[in-house]
Amino acid sequence: MINEKNLSAKQPVKGKKTWIPEKNVDEERQKNDQCQKEKGKKEIDSLIRIERTLKKGHQFRRVLRKGIAFRGVSFRAVYIKNTLGNIRLGFSLSAKSGNAVKRNLMRRRIKQLTGINSKRVGADIVILPAGKLRDTRWIDIREDFEKMMSIIENDT
Repeated sequence: MINEKNLSAKQPVKGKKTWIPEKNVDEERQKNDQCQKEKGKKEIDSLIRIERTLKKGHQFRRVLRKGIAFRGVSFRAVYIKNTLGNIRLGFSLSAKSGNAVKRNLMRRRIKQLTGINSKRVGADIVILPAGKLRDTRWIDIREDFEKMMSIIENDT
């Protein structure tokens, strides 16, 4: 073992070899840089995705102003066709319609139905409950949604 007290900063440590780059190293670095750039482009492309929900106020206002109303047994809806090719949902459920468990149950049920029917048509839809959520049944929600989807498909 080397005595550390006797080493100066300018003396090279014996036994270590210095690395001298070869000619091919620069070419390999350029190849790696190109691969990383291509990988970055793929990641950016995967980040660009189509939203499945209406989140902003201006999106809700556009649908409510220009949209067509639908009234069913379990919910009311206002829809407008879009060119995205999928359904974008927005929910307007107040606390007066039911507690959080009931509101989320209705959201989950309608989102499940959109997953089944989303390949048929593209539309922006705002869902409004028709009355208290405790009175809604799964069968009524499904029938209303299917009626609404058939109306949207036929609407040109």
